Amino acid sequence: MTDLIESEDELLDPQTGAVPAAPRHRLLAALHRLRQRTPLGSGHEVDPERRRRRTLAGLLALALVAGAGATGVAVHSRDLRHARAQTRDRMLLHLLGGSATLTLTAANVANGLGMPPDFQTPLSADFSIAVRNDGAKPLEVTAIAISVPGVEVLASAPHMTLPPGDAEALTSRITVDCAAANLPQYPSGVTLTVRTPATKGVPAGPATSVPMSFDPGHPAMPDSSDDTSPTDPYLLGATDSYGSYVTSSLYRLCGDVLAMMPSQVSATAVSGSPSPQNPVVSYSLHIDGNPKSAQMAVPLPKPPAVPGVTARTDLTSPQEVGSEGLDVNVTDRITDCDAFGRYLAVRGGATQASEALNSATPIGLQPVDPRFRTTPTQLAAAAQPEFDGITPGTADLQSTLLVQLAAACPDL
Repeated sequence: MTDLIESEDELLDPQTGAVPAAPRHRLLAALHRLRQRTPLGSGHEVDPERRRRRTLAGLLALALVAGAGATGVAVHSRDLRHARAQTRDRMLLHLLGGSATLTLTAANVANGLGMPPDFQTPLSADFSIAVRNDGAKPLEVTAIAISVPGVEVLASAPHMTLPPGDAEALTSRITVDCAAANLPQYPSGVTLTVRTPATKGVPAGPATSVPMSFDPGHPAMPDSSDDTSPTDPYLLGATDSYGSYVTSSLYRLCGDVLAMMPSQVSATAVSGSPSPQNPVVSYSLHIDGNPKSAQMAVPLPKPPAVPGVTARTDLTSPQEVGSEGLDVNVTDRITDCDAFGRYLAVRGGATQASEALNSATPIGLQPVDPRFRTTPTQLAAAAQPEFDGITPGTADLQSTLLVQLAAACPDL
């Protein structure tokens, strides 16, 4: 009984037990105290079922985080593969030269393809661009669209397939309305229609429009016609080959066409009394009004050079050729009869004297419209039939000039 009573006393007044030894290290002690404050650390105060649920929740959260990470890695890898595929399939067409080349050929003019009957009718020319395929797949160009006021596509360039790294020129036939008020100086750009070409067992890809802009203010081709030699009317403008007129300017193209539409010119010998002391030969030119285009006569800044001859005119400033025409007088002074004689000797002799004098005419023709002014067309080109005897009724002109030349240079 005594033992029982003592045991009950101990239950009612329990004795203090031994205090757990504290961790030796301060950091371990801090972690121990922190663990005791957490629900999982104070096990004697938390319901076991609650602890189980919290443990499961933590494991589930950890699994979700791990799954999300794996999904992110997979999506990133897929995006990289897609980006590489897009780069491989991307169309990379580059324009070479920065603009288009406009070409009017003498052959087309002779065949009536490039030369309009008058300036109010659109002219036809070649419109060429150079492109390079910098993509990884071949591309087929199926059409070229040009959105430029006053310009229409007459015949698009034929279909052309560009292998990777290949560069080709695409030439379309266009019409240019030089009379259009809103015609720009330079074409602004083109739109190419391209697709991947069909291969064995694989159809052609869908058509895609690729706009290409030209460099703003692209300069025209250099002028190669500013020399002082007599000019053939079919060799005007900047040429890259015989009978071709090449430029990147629509204005220059129209100006070259105007140069091939010179006004009709008639010539009349002016009577005089030339002598070795006064070796002058004079003639008058009448320039008809040009119904195809308004033109003006201008003194040439660099008169054509003919050895032994100095040509002067009474035209001192630009003057428009009206509907009634324009008359100008030319006076040729023979400054060196021997030099002039040697010049004629290699060109057929004295019978070419009148034509040689005409070649020295220091007058040119230009369009009145300042947009289309290029190197002035030498008036001698339009008057040449008058001086070489092709036009009926010019025998008096030639005979008169030859008589005056003989009086000025008796030894010619």
